[in-house]
Amino acid sequence: MAEGGLRERSKARKLENIRRAARELFVEKGYDATTTRAIAKRAGVGLGTLFTYAADKRDLLFVIFNDELIEVASGAFAKEHDAPSLADRLVAVFHDFYAYFARQPNLARFLLRELTFYTHGPEARRFQAHRDQIVAGVAVLVKRGRTDGIVAAVDDDTLVARAIFDIYSAEVRRWLADESRAPNLAQGLATLQRMLQVLVDGLQPRR
Repeated sequence: MAEGGLRERSKARKLENIRRAARELFVEKGYDATTTRAIAKRAGVGLGTLFTYAADKRDLLFVIFNDELIEVASGAFAKEHDAPSLADRLVAVFHDFYAYFARQPNLARFLLRELTFYTHGPEARRFQAHRDQIVAGVAVLVKRGRTDGIVAAVDDDTLVARAIFDIYSAEVRRWLADESRAPNLAQGLATLQRMLQVLVDGLQPRR
């Protein structure tokens, strides 16, 4: 048991070293210019060892982000969401993601760019599960909105939640697209709120 515990601690330490080395190099050199060999060298592990934790460089990018994004989502959905508008409730959730990306916009741009067709590798599977959990959380908000009388959606809650998530995904990319200046959190959320309201208006009861 002691030997097993030591092995697990050694693995956790190596993973943390890899995560820190990847973050530092992606920030210093940029994602495209950073090599897996450079990350392994800075982390103090062999290249073969590095590939036991990630399938490729893109997987390493998500080694940095997955745990943090899961924590952000957990905190966002744990809050009370009782605003009179569904759009406001949704923005209260997505605020935490926007704030997280605003603290590290350059890395966030790499992350969002590399999401396209990201389907292979252990971290890809973890991210996809995380994304599904966000959609499920949004579906709960839609269902609650119907119970509260602020939504009259006739479609499946998950389908509506996917539409909402797609709007968020497109808007957060647009918000971060301008690399010449720091992203304005309030401005980004205001635009997201307006975009979501367009959808929500189509779900409100007809008078």
